[in-house]
Amino acid sequence: MHPAYQNIIGMGEPALPLILRELQENGGHWLWALHAITREDPAQEGDDFDTAVQAWLSWGKKRGYI
Repeated sequence: MHPAYQNIIGMGEPALPLILRELQENGGHWLWALHAITREDPAQEGDDFDTAVQAWLSWGKKRGYI
C-alpha cells in the first residue's frame, strides 16, 4: 500500500467525490479505497473489474458524490 493511497483513504468521506471523479475520468484501482472508506461494496460477487467500476459510479451518482 502506497503511503499516498493510504493518506487518501485516511481523508475519509471528503475524498469520495475526488476518488469517484478520478475513477470516472481516468480509471485506476480505487475500488479498495472506496470500500475502505464507505464500508460498502455495490459490486456483486463475481463482477469483473469494469462492472464493479460501473457499480461504484452508479453508487456515487445516487448519493450525490458525482
